[in-house]
Formats: sequence, structure tokens, C-alpha cells
Amino acid sequence: MVSAGCAVRHRRRIGNSASGSQSVLGCHSHIAPSMPLPLQTRLPSLTTRLLPKLPSLCTLAGLLIGAALLPAPAQTVPAEAIAPPPSADMAFEVEGRISGMGYSARAQLRWQQDGEHYEAFQAIRLPLVGTRSQRSSGTLRPHFLQPLRFEDSARKRRSLRFDPASGSVIADEATQSASVPEGAQDRLSVFFQLAATVAGQPQRYVEPGRQIPIWTVANNKQEAWVFEVVEHAPITLPAGTMDAVRLQRMPRKPGDQQADIWLAPQTGYLPVRIHLSEDDGDVVDLRLRDYQAQTDTAP
Repeated sequence: MVSAGCAVRHRRRIGNSASGSQSVLGCHSHIAPSMPLPLQTRLPSLTTRLLPKLPSLCTLAGLLIGAALLPAPAQTVPAEAIAPPPSADMAFEVEGRISGMGYSARAQLRWQQDGEHYEAFQAIRLPLVGTRSQRSSGTLRPHFLQPLRFEDSARKRRSLRFDPASGSVIADEATQSASVPEGAQDRLSVFFQLAATVAGQPQRYVEPGRQIPIWTVANNKQEAWVFEVVEHAPITLPAGTMDAVRLQRMPRKPGDQQADIWLAPQTGYLPVRIHLSEDDGDVVDLRLRDYQAQTDTAP
């Protein structure tokens, strides 16, 4: 397991750090202090609605809890060799809208790998509402990340455990496991699998229309998330202007979350922008503010 206390000898930084002290894994946010009285009256019910929908790197929805996953159909193991991005700490500016209420925040993302194991962590916090964080840890295979444990924390901690030997996954609160194919990802590791796939053959993923299917375990279901290359072009962010590959998650049915993600060579193809939207008008836009590569990380 990659230690959370990795020794960092040198860091390469892209972008500007915010003033003031800040936890590496922390996250800060801002909502206008002057709230109309009707909104203050509605805060308890809003908190109940908003907390499970706090934006995360990969979803606005919750995690499987107390329900059995449907078994997975036969899947082909990813055939392309991956190139996992180097370890890094990343900070994002966040703008969004939930239930008609706009907000701004700052989120942190940490990615660590030592060539054999990986750990990913991301979090965002909104005042009066709460914190949403996700953590995924596992091993690195030649063609895919192998998640072993996934944790999602909102009002309470929920988790999934993957068992590669039996090809199954189970929620800690559940009594039944479900089969999953080799190469299946959780709702956080899916984005690092995407980055590692593009980094493995970057010349292949500059052509619009190229698709990357990734089997993803989510809620009480599992399915293939298909990402399609939209364009390869410069993007301007709080961290500066950089080249990026823009991919879009292809919706399978009406009501599916719309997701656009930008991967940049400067960050080893880690995400530099993520834009998520729902049919009900909820939107979240994460834009890279600061990138620090860990060039000498010891497990």
C-alpha cells in the first residue's frame, strides 16, 4: 500500500497556490455569507439533499449501500499497456449549482503510485453542508489498475472491497458479493485508468472519435463507461494554458450524467478540468489551480 506519508524530495509546480495555510488533502470553499431568510429556513432539508450530491471527481451520485450488485457479463480484459501518471498533488477551483443554488469551492486531489501500488484521494467541502471525499487503493497491473478498496464519505463512510482472486466485489454493509470482470474500476479509479490508458499511447488519442470503454462499478449496478475523444487543443485554466485531450463520456440512456474531462501531457495526463452535469440542472466544473509533481516518492 502506498503510504500517505510519502517522502517528497522535490516537487515540480504548475500554477499558483492560494494564500494562507492549507492542508495537502484539505479543501476549502466559499458561499456568499448573506443568505435570504427563506433559504436559511430551508437549510435542514437542503443539507439532506445536497450532502449526498456533493461533487466528486467522478460522480454526483452516491455509492452502493445495502443492495446487491448485478453480476457482470463477460468482458474483454483491456489489451493496451498503460502508463500510470507520476505521483502528484493537485488543487482545483470549483464552480457549480445544486438544486438551483450556486456555489464556489476548492478541492484537492492526491495521486500516489510506486510502480506496484496506487492510492488516490479527493475531497471537497461546503460550509453548512458537509464534506464529500473518496479514496481508492489497489495495485498496478500491466494493462489496468486493480482496485482493492474504495471508500466514499459523505454523512457516513461506505466502501467496496474487490477480490481479484474470485473476480468479485462486495460492499462492507452487504452480505452478498457480485462478480466483476478483470479490469473493472471503481468510481474514482476509473479516471486514473483513463489517464493511464491515454498516457500509454498518447499518439492514438489525439484523433476525434477514438473511444475508451472502462467497466465501472457504481451504485447498485455496473456498466461500461465509454469515453470518446472530442478534440486535442489548448485550454486556459487558473493554473495557466496547456495542451489537453478532451474526452466525453458517451451517455447510454436518457438521464445519464454528462461528463467532459480534459487530460494534459504536462500532468502525465492526470485530469486538469472536469465538467459534470445532470438533467435536473445540477452542474459542477473543476478547473486546475495548482499542480505539484512528486518526483521522488518513497512508499
